[in-house]
Amino acid sequence: MNWNIETGKQISMAISIVVMILMVIKYRKTGKENLFFIIGYLLFSLIDISCYFYFKLTNLPTDIFYVIGFLMIVFFLYLLYYYQLLYVPLLKKIQTLILILFVLNIVVMFYTEDDLLHHFSFNMLYADILLLLFSIILFLYQTFNSDKVLEIKNYLPFWISVALLIFFIGSIPIFFFRTTVSETIYFFILFMLNLISNGILILGLLWNKQERTR
Repeated sequence: MNWNIETGKQISMAISIVVMILMVIKYRKTGKENLFFIIGYLLFSLIDISCYFYFKLTNLPTDIFYVIGFLMIVFFLYLLYYYQLLYVPLLKKIQTLILILFVLNIVVMFYTEDDLLHHFSFNMLYADILLLLFSIILFLYQTFNSDKVLEIKNYLPFWISVALLIFFIGSIPIFFFRTTVSETIYFFILFMLNLISNGILILGLLWNKQERTR
């Protein structure tokens, strides 16, 4: 397979920068309800871009930045984002439980994983993805049982959820079989998932129409 991994990474970073710029430009229209996701996305993109150049310059491992920044902080912000979006009492209670499980998982990982901060834990990643997917399901259940379904095209949290679902559900198999597939295929699939999910985010940001009042 003729695929340049470095070019793919650079294109992915460029697309992330476009999304970040669009988020800043469209911030007033996206509204405060999307603030936690925007902060999480900006943080992860900045970590990813910074680590790329840091590794190029120093050739030193960057695992600690991904473990703390991505697996702990970014996923917490995403889960907090869905907690804030949920208003049905039962669903909000379930999301509270998910947040508690997230914190407990971090504590457990510190006890079960050797030197957690200095190697990227795929076990923690799988647990984070599972909790996030449950959160998205709760949100979609609420959305499709409300008046929001009538204006779904202009509802940014829906498009954010679709983008996250596509990226994380699609990435689980390739993460799981990362040791058995070639590096080229591994990064090409991640590139395509990143391209599709960011494309959906861009559409959502362009179509979004924020209500002034609920």
